[in-house]
Amino acid sequence: MPKIKKEDVFYTLLKNLAEVLVQAGEEYVYVMNAFPESVTRIPRMKMFETQADDIVRDIMTRLYTSFITPFDREDISDLALAMDDVVDYMEGVVLRLDLFNIQEMRPGAIELADLTLAAVREMREMIYHLPDYKRDDVVMKQAIAVGHIEDGADTVYEHALHTLFREDETRGKESLAWLRVFDRMEHCLDACDKAAGVVRNVVMKSS
Repeated sequence: MPKIKKEDVFYTLLKNLAEVLVQAGEEYVYVMNAFPESVTRIPRMKMFETQADDIVRDIMTRLYTSFITPFDREDISDLALAMDDVVDYMEGVVLRLDLFNIQEMRPGAIELADLTLAAVREMREMIYHLPDYKRDDVVMKQAIAVGHIEDGADTVYEHALHTLFREDETRGKESLAWLRVFDRMEHCLDACDKAAGVVRNVVMKSS
C-alpha cells in the first residue's frame, strides 16, 4: 500500500487559521445583525482573536527554526499576518459598537459584515487548495474572488459614508463614531484582499 505523504505543517496551520477566520466571521455577522441585543456576545470575538494570535505565533516560531518551507518564508509570514489582521479588525469593529455607545445598526454595516464573511469563506477554500497551488487552479480562482468581493465592498463603503453625512438626523459624535466603525470595516476587507494578494503572487511566481 503506497505511503500517504504527510501534509506540511505550515499548510495545516494556515488551514487552522482559515477556520478561525470563518468562525470569527460568522460571529461578526451575528453581532452586527442582532445589535444592540447582541452586545453581550462582543467578548466572544476576543476568543477568536486569541486563537488566531496563537496560530500565527506558532507559524512564526516554525519559520525561524525550519530549514525548508513549502514556499517563500516572507510570503508565509505575510499571508499569516494578513489573515491575523482580518480577525483583529473584526474584533475592533464590534468593540467600537460598545465603546462608542452606538444604539442602532446601519444597513451599510450589515452589508459590509456579510461581504467580510463571504470573503473569509472564499479565503478558506483558497487555503485548503493551497498545498497544490502549482497544479490546482482553484487557488487562483478563489484568490481572485476575494479581490472581487473587496472591490464590491468599496462601493458599499462609499455609499454608506455618502448616506451617513447626508442624513439630517445624524450629527456630531454619532457621525464620527460611525465613520471610525466604517473605516475599520473597510480595513478588514482590505486585509482579506491583502492575504489573497499574497497567494496570487505565490501562484504567479511559480508559473
